[in-house]
Amino acid sequence: MDNWPVIVAIVIALSGGIFLLSRPLPVDYRNGEYRRHLTTAEKAALQRGEVVEKTHKAYQTVWKSYYDQGPLRVVLNRTGKYTFTPHGHWQRLTKQGRLEADSYPKAMYPDASWRQYLANGQLDFAMYDLPALWEGDSIVETRIVQFRYSEPLDTAYVQHMFSKGNKEVKPSTFSFDGAGRKLIPQEQMKSLGNLKQ
Repeated sequence: MDNWPVIVAIVIALSGGIFLLSRPLPVDYRNGEYRRHLTTAEKAALQRGEVVEKTHKAYQTVWKSYYDQGPLRVVLNRTGKYTFTPHGHWQRLTKQGRLEADSYPKAMYPDASWRQYLANGQLDFAMYDLPALWEGDSIVETRIVQFRYSEPLDTAYVQHMFSKGNKEVKPSTFSFDGAGRKLIPQEQMKSLGNLKQ
């Protein structure tokens, strides 16, 4: 069995990849992207102590199928590091300019929301965070409201996810209402897609 070094190398590489992919993204994971898009003039203004307000625009896939854009405030702090603060209304647009989603970053809006649209412009789902308590501890409840295709503003169902930091603290639940009072019976859970009709 002369192939064992190759097999060991593949197992180590796969294990490392799984480890890296399973780690939560840091809060400032986009800072590298923001930094790469600073122009020479913007860097010079920051060195002079000015605050740079700009519309950031960046493609998010290798295929450049969609891009995110929105207002970004940049300052140079006392330690010489850039501080990036996305604020206001951000949009995700296809290469052709069709609106795919819009959001309001948490930096300015604690109850940040995300709305995803279908190709015909109809709302597909909305997602927002709310502060919550669980076993006496402060957590975040993320609600994903799925809308019906036949009635664009009618709620099909809501998924409730509970986390602290980037870790799930209790299992997700599904309900027919935003408050989570009308839970979806277990036998209907298999047909969540049918509820969207």
